[in-house]
Amino acid sequence: MDDDKKLLRRIDAARADRDRHQYWLNETLRLAAPTYRRIGGSSEPQSRIEEEDDQFDNELELVGEDFASDMISTFTPQHERWVTFEPAEDLTEGQRREIAPQLQAIGDRIFAEIERSNYYDAAQETFLMWGVSQMAMAISDMGPLNPIHFQPIEIPDLLVERGPDGNTTGKWREMELTPLEQHWLWGERYPALFPMPPQGKQNRKEKIVEGCDRDWSVPGEERWNYRIIVNRKVSLTLEFTGAGSAPIIACPFRRQSDSAWGPGPFKKATPRARVLDELGYLNLKAMNRAVDPPFSYEEDGLANYQGGMEPGQGYARAPQSKAPEAFLPETRFDASFFQVEEMRKAIKRAAYQDRPEQSGDTPPTLGQWMDEKAWNTRRKELPRDRCVREWVLPIIERVAWILAQRDELPEVRLKGGRLINVRPISPLSKAKDLEDISITGQVLSLASNIGAALQVGIPVDAKATMENVIATAKERHIVLLSEEQIAAAEIAALAKNGVDDAGAAMSLQGQGVV
Repeated sequence: MDDDKKLLRRIDAARADRDRHQYWLNETLRLAAPTYRRIGGSSEPQSRIEEEDDQFDNELELVGEDFASDMISTFTPQHERWVTFEPAEDLTEGQRREIAPQLQAIGDRIFAEIERSNYYDAAQETFLMWGVSQMAMAISDMGPLNPIHFQPIEIPDLLVERGPDGNTTGKWREMELTPLEQHWLWGERYPALFPMPPQGKQNRKEKIVEGCDRDWSVPGEERWNYRIIVNRKVSLTLEFTGAGSAPIIACPFRRQSDSAWGPGPFKKATPRARVLDELGYLNLKAMNRAVDPPFSYEEDGLANYQGGMEPGQGYARAPQSKAPEAFLPETRFDASFFQVEEMRKAIKRAAYQDRPEQSGDTPPTLGQWMDEKAWNTRRKELPRDRCVREWVLPIIERVAWILAQRDELPEVRLKGGRLINVRPISPLSKAKDLEDISITGQVLSLASNIGAALQVGIPVDAKATMENVIATAKERHIVLLSEEQIAAAEIAALAKNGVDDAGAAMSLQGQGVV
C-alpha cells in the first residue's frame, strides 16, 4: 500500500511538472494543431470549433503538417530500413559472414510487422506533437493473429517523469474510460480484473492511468513495472524485463534541467504566428471597411439611409441636401505584405521546412544550391541523436520484444549452436552524406583549376597536389588512378594516335616523355 501511495505521488508530480508549462503548450497547440485538445480543457470539441472560427491565419498549422511528414521521411521512412542489425559481441569476419543471412531475416521480420501495423497512420500525429514539445506512443500486442497496434498519446494525456540523470524513469497516459471500454481494451488479457460490466454500469466514466515506471532493483538490466490505475487505485501490476519491454515510449524534442518537458521547434514560431493571425484579422477588418465603408448623411426629413443602400436602388432626398458621404479608411493593404512573407519564412525555418530559394535575379549555381541544401539538412542534426536513441531504436526493440514473446523472432546462432545477441544500429546521417558530396564537388572544381594551371605552363605536380587537397578536405569519394593505370592509359593513347610499336611507347615512358 505504501508503494502505491509513492507511485501516486510520483504521478501527481509528473502532472504538476507538465502543468507548469501549460500556458505555452496550449498556445502552441492552438496555433499548430487547433483541433486537438488542450491541457486542462474540456474534451468537448465545440469550444475548439468556436476558437478555430476566430483564427485568421493557419501558416503554423500548414507548416506543422509538413514538419510531421518530413520527420517521418527522415527518421522512419516507409519501405526503407531505419536501422541495420549487428551482433552485440565481437566476432571474427568469417563468423560475421556466417550470420549475415540470419541478421537479414531478423530485419525482414521486424519491418514486415511494422509495415503490417498502423504505425504510419499514428506517426503523423505523434511527430506533430513532437513539434510542440514531446511525442509518445503506446505499442500494444493485440494477439498473434492481429498486427501490432500503435496508439498516439496526445500532450494533454501524457505524464512523464524525469530521473536524476535526465533520462525518463516514468511514462503514463491519462484516460477517461467507461467499464465497458476497459473490458474491450483489457478484458481479453485480464478477464478477472476487467469483466463485462452489468447493465446500468457500462457507461460511467472512470479516470484511468496506464503506464510504466523503471525498476532499478537489478543493476544493468532493463526492467519496467507496468500498471493500470483506476480511480487512483492500482488494479494491475506486472513486471516486464528486457530492451523493448516498456509498452509506452516517449521522446522529447528538448529537455530542461528541471523538467521532463522542453520546447519544440513550433514554440519558436508562435510569436510570429500570433502576429500573422492578428494581421490577418486587421487586414480583413480594413478590407471590409474599404469595400463596404460606413457613411454619414444629412437628415433632411425625407431620405432615410439607416438600413444602408442597396446597389441599383434609387433614394429620394430633399432639394439642396447633401449626398451621403463615405468614411473611407486610409489603409494601405500592401504595407504589411513584405513583413508577412518574411514572417512566413521565419516560421518555416523554425520548423526546418525552409528550402533553398532564389533570393535575387540570378539563379544560384548547383554548388551554391547543394551547399545551402546541406546546411539546411545539417540543422536537423540538433534533434537527430535524441530521436534515434529515444524513438527509432525503442520502436525496433519494442517490436522485436513482442515478436520474441510470440516466438516469431528468428534466432541468430553459429554453426556450433552458440546463440548470438543482436542489437539495432542507426545508419549514417543523411546530412553528413550530403556534406561529403558537396566537398567532392568542391575538390573536383579545384582539380579543374590545377589542369588550367598546367596548360598555361605553371610547373605543378598535379597528382601530388590532388592527394594533398583530398587529405586536407578529408574527401572519401574521389579515387585517383595509380601510376600503373596512368601509364597504361598513356600507352593506349599513343597507340591510338599511330604509335603502334609497344616497345617504342615503353621507351618513351622510360625517357620520361610519357
